[in-house]
Amino acid sequence: METMVLGLLALTFLLISICCLCHKKPVWGMICSVAAMVLTCLTGYSWKELLIGSGKDTTLLGLHRYPAAPMILAILLLAALLLMIVGIIGVARQNKS
Repeated sequence: METMVLGLLALTFLLISICCLCHKKPVWGMICSVAAMVLTCLTGYSWKELLIGSGKDTTLLGLHRYPAAPMILAILLLAALLLMIVGIIGVARQNKS
């Protein structure tokens, strides 16, 4: 349950980051993307603990048994990284002008 809540919070922060960047608020977009990165990492840790608790293989976060879970975590992390870079570029453009 905790894993799903953390994952949905990470997705929500990513969507908020996209909205902030679309509305020309790059600082808030960057903050939300960093929060999404942290929540994604916590989701991965919680997923690993869930796998350990159930006695399943934790190699690559259970890629062989649950192939979607590590891929979704990787997509969330890469999206948050991309949005953070876009936010940094937006802040640099605001400070330049």
